[in-house]
Amino acid sequence: MGAGESRPNPSPPDSDGIVTTTYNVGMTCSGCSGAVTRILSKVDGVEDVDADVDKKTVVVKSRGDTKDVCMEKLMKWKENSGKSVEFKDTQ
Repeated sequence: MGAGESRPNPSPPDSDGIVTTTYNVGMTCSGCSGAVTRILSKVDGVEDVDADVDKKTVVVKSRGDTKDVCMEKLMKWKENSGKSVEFKDTQ
């Protein structure tokens, strides 16, 4: 992780075992949000991806611990797109 990037802080699992992790992502358009949604939706265990361009956040709901795999995918997207990526403190 680079300077200014923080470690993940996902929520505790809810009653259905779903963990919510929020990422700050430097998306500037619907193309960015669509790419991020497509990439993260393919991760095993991910149930839902909500990419909000205006808020520059991506909220991932998953079963189990997918935060590291999702971050790897986002970092690869970052390398290819030049956008910024970090975890958002959910506590």
